Amino acid sequence: MSDPAPSVASRTESRLDRVVARVTSGITLFLWVSLSVCYAVQPDACAATTVYPSWCWFACGMGLALILFRTRRRRMALTSMGLWFLFLVVFADTPLSLWRGLWDQNDPSWRQQSGEQIPLQVISLNAHGSSRAVAALQQYEADLILVQETPSVIQLRDINGQILGENAGLLAGVDSSIMSRTPLEPVASTVSFMIAKVKLKAGREIGVVSLRLTPPPFRSDLWNPECWRAYRDQRILQREELRTLNRRLAELPPDLPLIVGGDFNVNPRDPIFRELPARLRDAFTSAGVGWGCTIINEAPFLRIDQVRCDHRFQPVRVVAQRAENTDHRAVIADLLLD
Repeated sequence: MSDPAPSVASRTESRLDRVVARVTSGITLFLWVSLSVCYAVQPDACAATTVYPSWCWFACGMGLALILFRTRRRRMALTSMGLWFLFLVVFADTPLSLWRGLWDQNDPSWRQQSGEQIPLQVISLNAHGSSRAVAALQQYEADLILVQETPSVIQLRDINGQILGENAGLLAGVDSSIMSRTPLEPVASTVSFMIAKVKLKAGREIGVVSLRLTPPPFRSDLWNPECWRAYRDQRILQREELRTLNRRLAELPPDLPLIVGGDFNVNPRDPIFRELPARLRDAFTSAGVGWGCTIINEAPFLRIDQVRCDHRFQPVRVVAQRAENTDHRAVIADLLLD
């Protein structure tokens, strides 16, 4: 007589596979639907989930799909993978920048080819309090440098002349500073931002803002209600910071070209950006090249540093470049002013 043990073991394993497959499919469907709603609607109560870039959740979804493959549910696994790829495509941050990066030539003659437009190179960097990080920007041809987590005024004053020349302008704030190749005029400042008017060599005047919004609570214990409340409260606070900035920007002449850059400390798809003037757009969206994430410097996974400008500027090329002695990458934006 044949031994029935293998048959019993096989039936037990098959039953276990069915249970695992059903549980995994349920978890996958719940996560996909709930996360899709969270990223589409962006409610404050769900800020603890949308603070992460969409590819993080995509990676979790791929892990669940592999479990389905392990249980020999190939069709369910492929369906799961398809749903998560759709999620990534819909909610990913500017995937076209990766495509542009394949053909990027970094043409150094962009200034000479500007014609009647005024070329400007704007750099935004969270220096993490390091004067060395700011001094290292001398390798570029910056016209404006927006600094967050700024070094001391004395350090910035010494560096400013070395990088931008003897006529350079400087406004050093509590947490944000503005360095300019040409003189500038202070307009307003708070703990979160610094506003100035900069007179360019061509005689045109532009408005410039350097800002750093309240940083996130750096929590990942999503099972804890306190974590969800912390991220909700942070978004509310950041929204109010941008509303304050918007009120100050409304006092500027409406025909003044405007640049706003800095460390926003949020996912670039976050709804707080609706508090900014509608004319301001993310320069990386239209001209970003390559991997645009800026934090952390060694292995960036999230794009929290941006340069935004109004319709009078034409973004030519925007990159996130590795910086020195800081935990952020520098955002380098080549712009043309009409």
